Amino acid sequence: MRSFFLRTDLERHRIGRFQLPLGLEPVDLPAPSEGYTVEFVEGDDNAPDTYRFYAVTSFEKVSLLLEDLFEALPDEVFPLVEVGSKDAFRTMDVFSAREPVPFDDFMEDWRHYRQVLLEDGSIGAGAQADEPYMEVFVDSWKGIEVQVPPDMREDIERILGRHGLEEVAHTWPPEVDERAEPPLNVREILVLEDEECPDIDEILFQLREAWGMELDADPEDNLDEAGRRLGRTLWHVVAVVESADEDHPRAGYVLAWLTASGIGEMQRMIESRIELQDEWRFQGQWYSMDRVAYDERPDSLASLAPRRAHSEIHEFRIEPA
Repeated sequence: MRSFFLRTDLERHRIGRFQLPLGLEPVDLPAPSEGYTVEFVEGDDNAPDTYRFYAVTSFEKVSLLLEDLFEALPDEVFPLVEVGSKDAFRTMDVFSAREPVPFDDFMEDWRHYRQVLLEDGSIGAGAQADEPYMEVFVDSWKGIEVQVPPDMREDIERILGRHGLEEVAHTWPPEVDERAEPPLNVREILVLEDEECPDIDEILFQLREAWGMELDADPEDNLDEAGRRLGRTLWHVVAVVESADEDHPRAGYVLAWLTASGIGEMQRMIESRIELQDEWRFQGQWYSMDRVAYDERPDSLASLAPRRAHSEIHEFRIEPA
């Protein structure tokens, strides 16, 4: 696991006395009202009734508030991460854990990656629980959403009160959501001086591996953000492989371009192709897998037809790390 470092040349932006994370740069952004909103959310077949809190406080106070809210979670949790997507057909990638993670393990990883998770303006993270049904999540603006059963409302209000927060009519002014242009720019916070410096994609991969998270998408459907079926699309895939020679362990990367009708088919095609060679072994580590718009295809696929009647691998190679 390669260590990450935050840039030291960035000035933290403020709106009055309200501090922003390093990764966000305001664009004529009005100051929020520090405090929280709360609303009752009626349950359905998939979730019980809850109260949903949304808390906003100056950046220097976010970390301690989050730690106290996390402590309200039970002994096992399901980590969650949301990050701006590189996929051509959605704006956000949502990853969630397949199996519950011990709370102490979640907090150990959280504290290791806390600087990036709190300073980066493109990523949000937190955890969900089933018993009781609840969630604590910090979004990319570093507002904190909490969902709890009705009998925990007062517990959360006490925690928020200890951090100087009271209920307000709204946190960010309503007109912020009505603007045509984004009120915040996202900027790079990580030191990326050479190939040894991990970027946000590598840190996300490390978190996915640590927390056992998968992309929240139906593997057998190929849908856009609005739920429309796309049929076959072009994919760019990077997967991690290991040397089959146990006496000389090393890692490598599969780099592939292919046409497929969904994540499931794409994964099966790549796994079958890896099995045709003997030098490398695949342990299920998908570094990235993004759909690519036809007009964004590489020059090497310039002759590729815009509509493909069959799924196929167009380019495939394995490179040592």
